[in-house]
Amino acid sequence: MFFTGRLRFVGHAVAAVGMFLLAGGHWGSLQTVAWAGMLWNYTQVDGSLLSGVKKTFDGEHPCTMCDSIKTAKEKEQSKPVTLVSVKKIESLPAPMRAALPLPDCRYFVFPAAADVMIVARADAPPVPVPITDLV
Repeated sequence: MFFTGRLRFVGHAVAAVGMFLLAGGHWGSLQTVAWAGMLWNYTQVDGSLLSGVKKTFDGEHPCTMCDSIKTAKEKEQSKPVTLVSVKKIESLPAPMRAALPLPDCRYFVFPAAADVMIVARADAPPVPVPITDLV
């Protein structure tokens, strides 16, 4: 029981990381790190946070990390996708076909309406509904 809970957690974590990478989250994380470094450097050089933000996000002053991320993303997108064709099994081999058991063909029968007994209520509920004190 203890092991299956941890195994399920590990499976969910692996699936989440796989979805993150499949969606391109690694590029977003790297770009965020690059922007943070650029913001820090430009703010230190200019002495103003506002000018550091402007230089970081204007697109005219990219850092080397931004350039390498851009080229790597373009290289990844230009790669052709190759699909592998796998031949499906058309039918089972002859000896296995003969060894399969026949299905059980018992029919289900619904009970007749006369077998169902409906009991009517003998008395009506009291009006008004009694309130009991819980104290």
